[in-house]
Amino acid sequence: MVAPVMVDSPLAFEREFEHILIDLDDTLYRNEEIPQTVRQNIQDYMVAKLGIPQDQVQQLTQELYLAQGTTMAGLIALGYSIDFDDWHAHVHGSLDYQKLLHNQPATRQALQEMCVQQHILTNADAKHTAACLTQMGLTGCFQSIWCFENVMDLARSKGLLTPSTPVMCKPSKQVYELVMEQLGAQPRNTLFIDDSPRNVAAAHELGIFTVLVSPALAAQQQPQHQPVAGADLVVSRFTQLRELLPQLFEQRKQQLEGVPAGVPVSVMAS
Repeated sequence: MVAPVMVDSPLAFEREFEHILIDLDDTLYRNEEIPQTVRQNIQDYMVAKLGIPQDQVQQLTQELYLAQGTTMAGLIALGYSIDFDDWHAHVHGSLDYQKLLHNQPATRQALQEMCVQQHILTNADAKHTAACLTQMGLTGCFQSIWCFENVMDLARSKGLLTPSTPVMCKPSKQVYELVMEQLGAQPRNTLFIDDSPRNVAAAHELGIFTVLVSPALAAQQQPQHQPVAGADLVVSRFTQLRELLPQLFEQRKQQLEGVPAGVPVSVMAS
């Protein structure tokens, strides 16, 4: 069995949680072909629709992703005009979801047996999110779904979108704060799980208990080794939470009425 990595004191594992924010891509599933295809589609878009020279796109893609959270956010910050729907259609349009993703009964069972409110928090768009969840058999497992469109709507309603911040996405701390405000959640009773170390680190700085999904790091590290900055736990897969954080699965009633839906599944699937 892969050993988890403990970062904070053991007292952190005694925390009681009411909400878990869960990333989608490379967290609830892992298929290397998907990020490779997405990366290539992004670079093709940059060449074909933005006129960026082919020999520059690979380095620029990485630089903007690291600087702004997503390549699209970085391109907009540079002054490029991008239609969000067109971008997402191009980036995810060639993905064969039926071939790339499959039903995940163990993940569905874990989600159904959790006694906390569960929410998707992804930088991806609603159509991609719905397609992934449907193909994995996870539709209907979440109290709310927060993705590109409704996070942007929320940020816009709060007056947070500006010329210097035209896109709101992880790892901006404001994303976590906005979503928690809508859910009535507090950092002390919230858990966040993601495959990106910087997304995890940003949430950790707010006092959120963080779990990094990284098969490579989980295989290399042992509890007595140096911790991963910003992560309270490092796991190889989502379903390890059952053995590592049993309080998520304790049988106790939770009041789910009044939890605002991020994006209803019926809307996402349309």
